[in-house]
Amino acid sequence: MKNSKIFFRTSMIAAALALATSQGYAAEQPLSDQVEALNQRIAQLEAQAAPSQFKNSQVSLYGSIRPTLIYSDADTGNSWDVGDAISQVGIKGSTEFADGWQAIVKAEWAVDVANSGNFGKGRQTYVAIASPYGQLAIGKQRPAQYSLIAEYVDIFNNAHSPFAYDREGAFFVDNFVTYKLETGSFTWMAGAQFNGDKGDTGADLVNIGVGYDTSALHLGLSYLTQDNLENGQVNGDNQTLGGVVAYTFDNGLYLAASYQDKQYNFDNQIQHGDRSGSTLDTALAYPLSNGYKIKLGYFQFKDGIEDISSLDYDGFNTTLEWNPLSNVRVHLEYLNKNYDNLGDDSAIAVGFRYDFNLNWKG
Repeated sequence: MKNSKIFFRTSMIAAALALATSQGYAAEQPLSDQVEALNQRIAQLEAQAAPSQFKNSQVSLYGSIRPTLIYSDADTGNSWDVGDAISQVGIKGSTEFADGWQAIVKAEWAVDVANSGNFGKGRQTYVAIASPYGQLAIGKQRPAQYSLIAEYVDIFNNAHSPFAYDREGAFFVDNFVTYKLETGSFTWMAGAQFNGDKGDTGADLVNIGVGYDTSALHLGLSYLTQDNLENGQVNGDNQTLGGVVAYTFDNGLYLAASYQDKQYNFDNQIQHGDRSGSTLDTALAYPLSNGYKIKLGYFQFKDGIEDISSLDYDGFNTTLEWNPLSNVRVHLEYLNKNYDNLGDDSAIAVGFRYDFNLNWKG
């Protein structure tokens, strides 16, 4: 900001000098009078300049880079691969334009660390108005189903965590309008997707939820309904009811469990017809000495299909983490996934994570 002011004033001096020369002041006035005239002209130009848009604002540039090296052992063969645990870069800004009222913008993209290093698809891109009466936002955002339910079991250094929720859960929703209100210990969220290019002319997805938080406890409940699309036409809907409980003990032990019941409803019967599935994700984290932490998880996915085409699976993972700094993480993970009708998979991964967050305030 200081450099920009210096540049602005230098530009004003140059402009004023040019004006003074063009009007013949340099030849007719003493030097002291010329300097005074220049200062007056600079003051006039500064007064006419547009006010800074950074007033009452703050901006943050943040990111998290998370490469991994993975050894996979599957029935189809063994392999080594460089992976990515969802690296991301984003920018967020806010401006207070009245007491308790803020305009907010956020844009966040995945970073393809495992391959070309390019920016990947957008994760969150929205504009919001926050007020004492809640926050209204439009754009690509997290749904209540993730923010109030899945986030509390999403503690592992893996792109597929939570491992059961990941199969069909909603992480980001585009064309999304959301409302969020915090009242005491409760957080109320509601959202609807409006994508005129798909489905019918109304909402394609509706998600509502409520969370309850104390210093150690989180409880969450959420309901989501989404259209089934078949060849661009609506064919019934999916309805998901989810819940989570998470608790942090005085010794640092963290326990969480999330469950979803999912109903698949079809207007025109397809191969497997109406069915009922579920997801279960559990998580445990316990801090050890010298910045080390142990994490454990068990997961189970059921799609409700009763024949050999079912993709039902369960499994577990265990992770040892080392945090030499608050924004630096090194981890070693073992993951095992057992399918009912497919070959089992297991993987060992070592990974790094570096977070940064740069803030400016006006």
